[in-house]
Amino acid sequence: MEFKHFILQAILLLEILLLKPISCFDNCDFPAIFNFGDSNSDTGGLSAAFGQAPPPNGETFFHAPAGRFCDGRLLIDLIAERLGLPHLSAFLDSIGSNFSHGANFATAGSTIRPQNTTISQSGYSPISLDVQHVQHSDFLRRSQIIRRNGSFHNLLPEEGYFSRALYTFDMASK
Repeated sequence: MEFKHFILQAILLLEILLLKPISCFDNCDFPAIFNFGDSNSDTGGLSAAFGQAPPPNGETFFHAPAGRFCDGRLLIDLIAERLGLPHLSAFLDSIGSNFSHGANFATAGSTIRPQNTTISQSGYSPISLDVQHVQHSDFLRRSQIIRRNGSFHNLLPEEGYFSRALYTFDMASK
């Protein structure tokens, strides 16, 4: 009986995860994506902060070091592509970045727990989820000040994008 219950739950979960999101993409009109997480969705944040990620770091797909902890695209890249948006630039990587369609605050090694505990409890990265939230809040405020001054308006999201954006969280660690 328990096994049948498990199978039913698994089928229901698959339907929710696979069928609904696919049909949603046709009706979704997100102008931007803001992502938070760890190495599962880091598009270069940790590399920008602490030096280039070791190979393969995205070289096969991007044909150059991309600061990733994989050799290709991440789930966040596929979501952006499906929504017709460019890949997200890492918030911490300001050189050559375009944030008009969102930003990626994820950094490899990040955890949900704040860094006021031991390394074994909260991981190796000093950029936990609460820090990413502060970065996002500062980005929202400062990007709009810069846009109002007329500078870099084509590289920063419009104010209304923040309330209409897709917010994603991909963090598998503590």
